[in-house]
Amino acid sequence: MSRPPLFSESFENDRAALAAYRVPRYSVPFPVVLGPHHAYAEAAALRWAHAFGLDRTPAAAQRLADMGCGMFSALYCPRADRDGAVLMAQWIIWLFLWDDLFDDGPLGRDPAAFRTAVAQVDRALEPPGRAGEGPTLPLARALADLWGTFHARATGTARRRFPESVRLYLQAMADETANRAAERIPDLDSYLRLRRVNGATRSSIDMMEGLQGAEVPDALRHGLYGELRAFASEVWLWSNDTYTVRKDLHYRNPHNLVLVLREARGLTLGEAVEQAGHMVEQRLRDFVRVAERLRGLVDRPADPHSMAKDDILRGVRVLEEAISGYFRWQEDTLRYRRTTSFLAP
Repeated sequence: MSRPPLFSESFENDRAALAAYRVPRYSVPFPVVLGPHHAYAEAAALRWAHAFGLDRTPAAAQRLADMGCGMFSALYCPRADRDGAVLMAQWIIWLFLWDDLFDDGPLGRDPAAFRTAVAQVDRALEPPGRAGEGPTLPLARALADLWGTFHARATGTARRRFPESVRLYLQAMADETANRAAERIPDLDSYLRLRRVNGATRSSIDMMEGLQGAEVPDALRHGLYGELRAFASEVWLWSNDTYTVRKDLHYRNPHNLVLVLREARGLTLGEAVEQAGHMVEQRLRDFVRVAERLRGLVDRPADPHSMAKDDILRGVRVLEEAISGYFRWQEDTLRYRRTTSFLAP
């Protein structure tokens, strides 16, 4: 079956397919909870971004205006206190600007430039107060500040997990950079493995657990609760791919489930998004099944999960609310509704 090439300099080859493109309507089984601090978090986080020079280019300013970081924070992490809501909004600003810099810009096709930038980010993740030369890259300086704030209020468990998770995300980005440099579309199995870590969902979950008091012990995080976190990540990331097709085609970014399915199975764009939507719905059902299983196990005295009942139940609720909130944000944000005036970072 013939289809337009993935990498085109414009939308010309995919114009007809994109005109007919529709994001699937997802059936999310959890209610949306909106935190009360979205306006405050938005204003405070934008001031923070300005203080570190993160809005100094037209592309960055556009992306900050489009994303709605305060609303994201209030929907994704609704039970955080006011300072926690600001911190989550700052993290979203940092994550999206960093991600876009490499997904959408020329640095994402330059492995050497990526390694130089990652070295600065890695330095920013050192324990706050450790002696040594600080990073100079504005995004790395902003991350060092954010990490210092989170470190001061998080438990020892969250302090350990967050930098580990960010570093896993950066390792996955290195693989992405190599693919983009070669204009190589990953095969489906490789992409699904990469996607579990290339969206920084692990570090985002670490943060929202820390901000909302879900302290699931390490011994229980490699079983069912770890599987639940992985399913939540895939629900977010796979569904996000269905929202970002236009953006990823424009920036010639091959790391999108819809585009990978189209390539791997010889599908039209419409057929590929339909299959991606079915995958998301199945992961939602998988998530519900494991969440129900965990809720049953915590009431069995002989089961290890019962020893951490409150934290397990809180963690399940945190993930459920983050799923429903993320879908609501995706539906409303200008970040994914933009169809023209794309600016390269």
